[in-house]
Amino acid sequence: MIRRMWALLLAAFLVASGCGNHSAEPEEAAVEPEAEVVDLDEIPEVVIPTPTPTPIPATPTAAPEPTAIPFPELLVWPRFEPETWPRTPDEAAAGFARQVARGERAAAPHPAAQSGTSATAVLPRLAEDGSTFGVATRIHMQQVQLDDGSLAWVVISAQSDDIVVESPAVGELLAGGTVVAGEGNGFEGTIVFQIEDQDGLLGLALAQGGALGQNLPFETQLPFNERPASGDWATLTGFTDSAVDGSLSALTMLPMRLIDGS
Repeated sequence: MIRRMWALLLAAFLVASGCGNHSAEPEEAAVEPEAEVVDLDEIPEVVIPTPTPTPIPATPTAAPEPTAIPFPELLVWPRFEPETWPRTPDEAAAGFARQVARGERAAAPHPAAQSGTSATAVLPRLAEDGSTFGVATRIHMQQVQLDDGSLAWVVISAQSDDIVVESPAVGELLAGGTVVAGEGNGFEGTIVFQIEDQDGLLGLALAQGGALGQNLPFETQLPFNERPASGDWATLTGFTDSAVDGSLSALTMLPMRLIDGS
């Protein structure tokens, strides 16, 4: 009996021990994968090509036509077509001085100052010993385009501070005669005025202004009966001479146009 009880107790103990070992068996731990180490030097470099823009064919542009330089409506030189047109302002000023401003009694003009299609050159007075001094006139020039497309220079006016013409206005000459008024000075106060065309003298008058470099008002009647050879165009010229040698002291030349129908 006692043996049987011990056998039962032993069996129960063994069963209990087996159950405890099974429940206490530790769970197998999860193994985390090792992080992969990447060698950056072994990564191949990927080159992305830059797209080349497709060239757009240029539309041909026509060259702009050169702007024509019109011939001035009014000018004082040359009065007729010369054999050779002056191609520079200096050539025009020199030609004007030789042919219009008293030739040998006029000094050589100073180099012209040019601005675009306009230019001005100073014509000095000529002393008895051949030296130059003062200002006889300022020659105003303009570039023009000839019929063949080439460029030339013409004189559109010559103006002296010693002979300032206030009337008639440029381009407003009364046919048959006109009153010339303004202020100026000359030897013994005398200023000579002329109406000329390309063929020569049409009318002449004297005006009395100031002397010794002092301008005073003047007014004179300048008659002319012969119509200009061109029909409408003429030049009003006022000048004074040196009392010493007759060289040019002052010169004003303005282009004129007849404004009535006679």
